[in-house]
Amino acid sequence: MILNKILASYTFRFMSGYVVGLSIAVFLVLAVIYSAISRDYFASVHETIYQELDDLTVAYQQGGVEAVDAFVDAHAAPDRLIRFFYLVVDENHRKIAGNLDAWPESRQYSGGWLGFDLDAFSGDWDDVGTEFVARSQRLPSGETVLVARHYADVINSAKLVGGALTRSMVATIILGTIGGALVAGLSVKRIDALNRSINRIMSGDLNERVDTTGTTGDYKRLGENLNKMLDKIVQLMEGVRQVSDNIAHDLRTPLTRLRNKLSDLQQEVAPERREAVQGLIDEADGLLATFSALLRITQVESGNRRAGFADVDLRVILMDVVELYEPLATDKSLSVSSDLGAVPMIRGDRDLLFQAFANLVDNAIKYTPPGGCVSIQLLKRERDILLEVIDSGPGIAAQDREKVFRRFYRVEASRGCEPGNGLGLSLVQAVIKLHNGSIDLLDNYPGLRAAVRFPLAPTTA
Repeated sequence: MILNKILASYTFRFMSGYVVGLSIAVFLVLAVIYSAISRDYFASVHETIYQELDDLTVAYQQGGVEAVDAFVDAHAAPDRLIRFFYLVVDENHRKIAGNLDAWPESRQYSGGWLGFDLDAFSGDWDDVGTEFVARSQRLPSGETVLVARHYADVINSAKLVGGALTRSMVATIILGTIGGALVAGLSVKRIDALNRSINRIMSGDLNERVDTTGTTGDYKRLGENLNKMLDKIVQLMEGVRQVSDNIAHDLRTPLTRLRNKLSDLQQEVAPERREAVQGLIDEADGLLATFSALLRITQVESGNRRAGFADVDLRVILMDVVELYEPLATDKSLSVSSDLGAVPMIRGDRDLLFQAFANLVDNAIKYTPPGGCVSIQLLKRERDILLEVIDSGPGIAAQDREKVFRRFYRVEASRGCEPGNGLGLSLVQAVIKLHNGSIDLLDNYPGLRAAVRFPLAPTTA
C-alpha cells in the first residue's frame, strides 16, 4: 500500500526524472572522460613507437646488425613493462636483424600505421599476447625498419577505466533511485498526515488543526498557513452564524406575537374573512418553522448535542418513522416496504436521528407520484451500517445532488409544486455528520436512492 503511494507520488516521479536526467549527464561526462583517457593512451603509444623507431634506425645506420642485436637485447628484455619488438628487412622483406622472425601479415591503417596479431615469445616461458600496433620506415639504402608494440596493456587499461566509469553510472542510478524513494516516502508520510487532518476538517470538525510539530521548512510553513486560514474561516463562519442566529431569534419573537394576534383576530372577524386570516396564520407558521429549522441546524453543527449522546438502536427509530408515515403514504396510494435488519447500537442523539430519518422518508413520499413505491432498508456491513431510503419519483439531476444540501436551495422543478423551505436536507446532513456518518444521493432508475452510512465502532480484543 505504502509502496504504491510512493510510486504514484509526485515527489517520486520528480526524483525519478531527476535521476534519469542526472544519469544521462553522468553518462555524457563519463563518455568524454573515457574518450579523453583513451586518446591520451593511444597518443602515448604512438609517441613511444616513433621514438623507438628513430632509435632503432640510428642504431642500424651506425652499427649494422650488431648494433641492432645490442639494441634489441637492451630494449626488449622480459622484465620491461612495455614490450617492443623490432625487425630490419631487406628490399625483399627477408630478415636482417631483430626479435621478430619474419615480416608479419598486417593490416594497413591511415597514417602509415600497421596492425597485426601474432604469438610472440621472448623465451620458452614468456608469452606476451597477440595484439600489436607497428610503424615501419624505409631507409635510403633500401632496408625497412619496423617497430611493433604490444598494446594489450592499453586495451586492458581502457577496459578498466570504462568498467569503473560504467559502475559509477550504475551506482549513481541505484543510489539516486533509493534516495528518491526515501525522500518520496517521507513526503508521502507528511502529506498523508496533512490529508487526514484536512479530511477531518472537511467532515465538519473545524477545531482540527494541522500538526506542525517535528516538521521544518516548507511543510512547517504550509501547515502554519493552513492553520491560520482555518482560524480565519472559523472566525468568518462564526460571524455569519451569529448574524443568522440573531436574525432568527429577533424575528421569531415578533412573528410569534403576530401569529398569536392573528389567531385572536380570527375569532373576531366575519366568517367569510376567517379563511383569509387562516392563510396568514399558515404563512406565519411557515416562517416560524423556517427560523426553528435554522436554529436547530446551527445547534447541531456546533456539536453541542454530542454531550447528550447515548446508545441508540437505529432499527427501533426507523420502525417508529415508518409507522408515523404509513398513513400519509396510504393516503397518496403509495406502497411502503421496509427491510430493517438487526444492527449494532451506535452512540447518538435519538431525537436528532428520528428527525433526520423522518425528513428522508417525508421527502421520498412527497416526491413520489401516486401508485409509486418507497422502500427503507437497514443492514450491517463489514465496516459500517447502511441505511437506504429509496423512492420511484423523478429523482434529482446529478448536477444538483450536492447543491440540495445547501441551506434554502431547492431544485427548480420542485419550486411551487411542493411546500418546503430548502432546509430539510441541510438538517439531515448536519445530523449525519454529527454522528460521523455520510450521506450520498444516487440514481435509482427511476427515482432517488438516499444512502446513509454510519461507521461501526472498533471492537476491542
